[in-house]
Amino acid sequence: MNLKKKNILLLIGFLLMLWVAYQFSFSKTLTLKKQYQTLKIEQELLSNVSGKLLSLKQVNIYYDSILKSKKISTENSFQNNLLQRISVFSDSTNISIVNFNTPHIFEVDNAIINTYSFTLKGDFSSITRLVFELEQEYKLGKIISVHFEKKKNYRRNSNYLEGTILLQKVDSK
Repeated sequence: MNLKKKNILLLIGFLLMLWVAYQFSFSKTLTLKKQYQTLKIEQELLSNVSGKLLSLKQVNIYYDSILKSKKISTENSFQNNLLQRISVFSDSTNISIVNFNTPHIFEVDNAIINTYSFTLKGDFSSITRLVFELEQEYKLGKIISVHFEKKKNYRRNSNYLEGTILLQKVDSK
């Protein structure tokens, strides 16, 4: 064998040994290194969990205090909250609830539009004050219609005012 063949066989043997070494040891080392790096990143994320949990609890307490100050209950449905607001307002004024219909639900794209209809009996200024409080102060939704109708009670020979209110609330799906 001449020197050229020996060098070629040496180069082929070296490349073959390099490939075998990669297959049996280097590849396993590289995969273990990748796993180590991912576990290290997860450990860093989990080390801050207690601090993040504490801050999220404080944010939750803050939001609950806001809901309590606005007198909004998280256990009840929106319809119950709306009826409760109207009832509290009607107790302090001379408004009475004549009718509270089931909501009309309509879906558009990624939104659900709930329309609540209710009828109140009382004087004009009290009904308009309630409408203002529902929309502006409590921000329960958007008043889309207020229809006033003067009616007559023939037994007592007196007139009274009824206001039908449509309140619309948009929720996302």
